[in-house]
Amino acid sequence: MTGDLSRRSLLGGIALASMVPLAGCASSRALSSRATSSRSMAAGDWPQGNPADFGLDPAKLDVAATRLAAEGERQGLVIIRDGRLLFERYWANDYHRAEPTWRNVSFSSGKSWGSTMVGRAVTQGHLSVGNLATKYVPAERTGLHPDTTIRHLLTMSSGGSLVTKPSSKPPRRLDDSSPPGTPDEYRRSAGHSEERGAPAGYGVSIAPGSRFFYDGAAADHLAEIISAATGTPSYDYMMREVLAPLGCRHTDYQPEGIDSNRDIRIGGSMLISCRDLARLGQLYLNGGRWDGDPFIDANYIREAISPSERNPSYGYLWILNHEGRVANAPKSMFFAAGARGQYCFVLPEQRLVVATMGFGKATLETAEAWDALGPALLA
Repeated sequence: MTGDLSRRSLLGGIALASMVPLAGCASSRALSSRATSSRSMAAGDWPQGNPADFGLDPAKLDVAATRLAAEGERQGLVIIRDGRLLFERYWANDYHRAEPTWRNVSFSSGKSWGSTMVGRAVTQGHLSVGNLATKYVPAERTGLHPDTTIRHLLTMSSGGSLVTKPSSKPPRRLDDSSPPGTPDEYRRSAGHSEERGAPAGYGVSIAPGSRFFYDGAAADHLAEIISAATGTPSYDYMMREVLAPLGCRHTDYQPEGIDSNRDIRIGGSMLISCRDLARLGQLYLNGGRWDGDPFIDANYIREAISPSERNPSYGYLWILNHEGRVANAPKSMFFAAGARGQYCFVLPEQRLVVATMGFGKATLETAEAWDALGPALLA
C-alpha cells in the first residue's frame, strides 16, 4: 500500500499549531429518547427509540460518552441503530454550544459528502466515474494530468495538481464577528505542492492511477466537474440534490469554501450538525436508499466502500477498516474523518451509525474515539 493514512492530512489538511487555546468543556447534557417517530426521514427528523429496545445498554453508552469527551473536546455524539436515534449527548466550550442544531466545521469528513455528490450525479446520468476529467474541465484550468479520471480523483490516485483551494478556517469563538462573505478563488502554488510529504513529481509528472497520495486539493476539482456535468454550480447541486432530499436542515458551507463560480471546497469547509452527519452514514448503510427509495446507485455505493486499487484502506473518499487499521473494530467498518475528531463511523454488521464532532485544544484520534465507544457498541 502506498501513502500513509495516519498522516496529518488524513484528518484535515490545515495547520493547527497557530489556533487560539480553548477553554475546557463547559457543559454537557444527554437528550432523552422519545417514542419512534413516523415522520419521513426527508423531513429532517430522526425516528427515535430506547437504546435497550435495540440491544444497547444505556449505562454503557453513558460511560462511552464520558470517555469520549475526556479524550477530545466534543460538541456532540449521536448513535443510530436500525435508522433510529437511540442516544445523543452535547457539550459546550468556547467554540460550540450544547445544542443538536449546532453546525460544526467538517474538515475532511466533508470529503465523504463530496463522494456522495458524485454518486448522486452518476445516479442521475450526468457522468461516469470512468470518464476523463478533461471531458468536463480543461486540464489547463485544473492542473490535473490529462489522463486523470473521476475515479482517480475519488481514490486519491490522480497524481495531483498544483491548483488548490485555501483550507477550511478553524471554528470561530462564539463572541467573534461573522467571517467575511467574499469567497476565495483557486490559487496556484509556484512549482511545488503545499501538501507535506508529497512525492517527487507530484502534480507534475506522476501518472494517474500509479500511486496513492492523500491530498484534498486534487479532490476539490470534482466540484468543477459536477458543475460542468450537471449545468448547476456544485454548491447549489449539493444543497438541492443531495442535502435537502436527505433532510439535512443544519448544514451549509463556510463562505471561504465557496468560490465565485459557486463551486465548493470538497476537502472540507462544511458546517454540519452531528445529526446531519449521521445521515451520511445511514445512506451508505442503506445501500444508497433513503426513505425506502433509491437515491444513490447501489453499485456506486459498493464501489465507494470497497478497497481501491492503490490503497485497500481507502474507497471513494471514505476510509475503510478492511485491513484492521482500527484495532478491535470490525473490519467491515468504514468511516468519514476530519481534523480534530470529526467522525462518522458506519458498522454494517451491527447496523450502527455513530457521528461525533467537536473542537478544542485536545484532538481526538481515531483509535481514541473507538476505544471509548467500542465497548458500548459491540457488547
